[in-house]
Amino acid sequence: MYERTHTMHSPTAPAEQPSGYPGRDRLDEANRHFRRALARLAREARRHDPALLAEVERIATEAAGTLDRLATAAFKAEGNSARHRTAMAREQQNLDRLTRKLARRGGARG
Repeated sequence: MYERTHTMHSPTAPAEQPSGYPGRDRLDEANRHFRRALARLAREARRHDPALLAEVERIATEAAGTLDRLATAAFKAEGNSARHRTAMAREQQNLDRLTRKLARRGGARG
């Protein structure tokens, strides 16, 4: 079984979030349950009913699509964090400053 060899930095105390983030334990359990169920179905299909393999593929494809959509949602939410908004504001200030500087240089030549 996979064993974690490192921990991620967390701003909260480890006792408050032992698994890294809220809901992680439930997500891990649901993932284990899903993978076991799909493995059992695939085993049944290979041994006794090859027609079920199409259903295994459909379920796996649907699950992968759902996880991809959720990963995109998490990525977008992270991009809207206070730290990212502050960094974007700082970058916008740098761009504004550069634009003003270039405009002064361009205006002096024209």
